[in-house]
Amino acid sequence: MRHSNISTFLKENVSDQYAFFWEAYTGTCTVKKAAPRRLSPYRRFYQEEVDSKPPYLVFRINKKRYYAPLRRNPVLHRAFCGLSDNAGIVKFASAYGLLGFSSAPVKNNRGRRSDGLMLIESLQRWRREIAEMRSLVHLWELVLNKRSSLLSALLEWEKDGLYIIVNRKKELVLSADLPMAQKWRGQEGQYYEPVTYYINEYISRKVGAHVYPRILPGYKKKVYFFPTDLLSAMWLMFLWEVIGEVRPRQCPGCRIWFNPRRSTRKTCGDRCRKKMSRINLSKRKEHI
Repeated sequence: MRHSNISTFLKENVSDQYAFFWEAYTGTCTVKKAAPRRLSPYRRFYQEEVDSKPPYLVFRINKKRYYAPLRRNPVLHRAFCGLSDNAGIVKFASAYGLLGFSSAPVKNNRGRRSDGLMLIESLQRWRREIAEMRSLVHLWELVLNKRSSLLSALLEWEKDGLYIIVNRKKELVLSADLPMAQKWRGQEGQYYEPVTYYINEYISRKVGAHVYPRILPGYKKKVYFFPTDLLSAMWLMFLWEVIGEVRPRQCPGCRIWFNPRRSTRKTCGDRCRKKMSRINLSKRKEHI
């Protein structure tokens, strides 16, 4: 991206507080059981053990384009949670790019990459991140739908504090000696506030470690916040949903998640609206 085009690019993609640009590739994305022997971190300064485990999502890069997920796809986290198989992950990565835990083949002695321009991420990492976000979104859905009976089954009081069961693991929500925990314990049937508190704290931990303030060229008197990668941007989207900044809705026509500008809007566009009108009309005729 040339320097002369930076100002135009920023005006088209910067939102009020957040300016985040991610890269998606036009190339071949495949799943492979093995990867080149020597890999080096491409984006993160550290890598966990899961990032070196096969199978791998392998991207042979042709061209690269930039887009602004926080502005153009503010409910992308919902689509991410819905991924269930390798085909869905490949399709998602091809459209929106890798999560940000990428590795690349190490250069050989001649200074060339061993297998051409390639980025690699472990599918186990993808599945783990999908499951983690899906569990939090499920909790949030229980709060939104006021499923008090299910929430009560997930919360347990112990001597040292209030615990919640998530993915068959017991996690501490709040210590018993804190005033808020004492307030919750004194109120029977108090389920929504503790679960919402847990969700907010969890998202804050995920976002806080990977969102940094920056100053943009030509924007001298304003500070913008940059997520470091696509995954942290999607956790930020989830935070927006919890605080009501976005209101994700799944289109009944194409099953795509979108953020309606009006609360009365039920479909993502005119095409799906006409499709659902035809379906509803045919159903009414069947009942006549």
